[in-house]
Amino acid sequence: MADSDLTARPDACGPAGGGAAADRGCPSPGARLPLSCDRIVDAAVRYVDHDCLDGLSMRRLGAELGVEAMSLYRYFPSKAALLDAVVCRMLADLVLPHPRDAGAWEDAVRAYARSFRAVCAAHPRLLPLLATMGAANPTLATIHREMVALWQAAGFAPNIAAQAQVALQGYVTGTCLQVCRDDRAEGAFTLGLDALVAGLRARLTEPPVPA
Repeated sequence: MADSDLTARPDACGPAGGGAAADRGCPSPGARLPLSCDRIVDAAVRYVDHDCLDGLSMRRLGAELGVEAMSLYRYFPSKAALLDAVVCRMLADLVLPHPRDAGAWEDAVRAYARSFRAVCAAHPRLLPLLATMGAANPTLATIHREMVALWQAAGFAPNIAAQAQVALQGYVTGTCLQVCRDDRAEGAFTLGLDALVAGLRARLTEPPVPA
């Protein structure tokens, strides 16, 4: 991942004034490093984690990076596009199912739910963004498709598979909004998740309704 500070750290390339930095092609201490999508997204995540989502603007983010806000628009045409990238960064390490997980779909569902909750616990001030963005975000849309594919591979009909994922996502996001950083809520989260999975298991084993 790219460095998160716009200005190089004095120790990034060896002792100040040394020739080793030049030999490696590193900028001298205090040199301005170029902007990039990664650097901007890193700064946006840091800003929201430290301050708040509502306070994030291209102007304030530019100030954090030491550049004019217009410089950011070379990389992101709008704040909405930047927030899409922030969501993508947040969910990069989310545990998603593999097709082979269909035989152990309950474990795969629990692993996904817990990893989503871990992401929310790490970035609680970004949680409202996840809760309101929904399937309009390409990353969230991809996650939804992959999870629905797991439900279908486990044996759920296509319409029930989609409903199952909406129910799961609603439960996980809702509980995170309420008690994301409350360690005492872990037991309640697990209890609710177990109940949800058990209900869906029962639905899967129900005999077909006669036509």
